[in-house]
Amino acid sequence: MGDSKKNKIKRYFFVDMENVHRDGLKGVEDLTSKDCVRIYYSNPLENVPMYIHKQIVSSKARFEYIQVDMPIKNAADCMILFDLQAIAGENEHAEFFIISKDSDFDRPIVDFCEKKFKVKKLPEISGKENKQKEAEVREFIDKHFNDIEISGDREEIIAQTVRAIVHGKTRSQVNNSLMKIYDHDSIKMIFNEIKPLIKDLPGK
Repeated sequence: MGDSKKNKIKRYFFVDMENVHRDGLKGVEDLTSKDCVRIYYSNPLENVPMYIHKQIVSSKARFEYIQVDMPIKNAADCMILFDLQAIAGENEHAEFFIISKDSDFDRPIVDFCEKKFKVKKLPEISGKENKQKEAEVREFIDKHFNDIEISGDREEIIAQTVRAIVHGKTRSQVNNSLMKIYDHDSIKMIFNEIKPLIKDLPGK
């Protein structure tokens, strides 16, 4: 990545795939051209479902895949911290997010922050941590979508619907996300069913 491209990147996400697995990639569909996602993995990404691969392909963000093949303990952690240090040194005004639940990152993150770098740890790219809300939305959908015919992989589509509602910041954002999931004939009925879930969001 050239210097000019690095300077355009405002946020870097360092994904520890061995720790967070596919859940760490939640939120890739909301990234912009000013984001860069670096995915660190040691095993093939066979457990990443096709809809996430599609989100990655259609995303405006830059994606880089780093295979970790060093035969040492916590090799991915070491590579992430090494790369973060190098990139932060060249783009000190960017924000840096380590996508992991590993507590081994906590102390290095404090050190980075003391050096005035903006570094945080998140369990997933979206930054959403409210699992209770996700569970409540899923329960509501399971109850109200029983009679709705869904073409395709029902479980996958329901999971995408839950994420669209939980991660949406406005009604329009939720609606736009759902329009990418459901066909034209179903969308009006879907909108009517989820109104109670998005009634407190701003917008029409």
